[in-house]
Amino acid sequence: MSTKFDAEAIAAAGQNIGRLMDDMSAFDALKPAGPNGGIFQPAVWLERVVDDRRGAVLGHAEHLKVAFGEMEAKLKEISDRFKSADGQNADEIGKVITGLEGAVAHAIGTHDTKTETDVVTT
Repeated sequence: MSTKFDAEAIAAAGQNIGRLMDDMSAFDALKPAGPNGGIFQPAVWLERVVDDRRGAVLGHAEHLKVAFGEMEAKLKEISDRFKSADGQNADEIGKVITGLEGAVAHAIGTHDTKTETDVVTT
């Protein structure tokens, strides 16, 4: 049994995934603080809820951008390795695939740490 692959298609898929979040303009409208609901208790509570949800959506968008960027890089690496693959370096390709989840988690953690530092210092 043989496995067929198209290294160029793998690289192209990575590029397409990497570009999914290039246009972040849909999230720009969420960046400014929301409207002021007033100083009475239900309004303050509602502002906090809305701000929490707004921040969560922005955070998820940034996480997707980071994750898709990592996927793009790994798929390119896989494509490059497939182009020169033989039986001995098939294990190396497996290592790249296995390392993807850790790379994404690390990149998101690094992004979040930087974001938290930016918030504290500004």
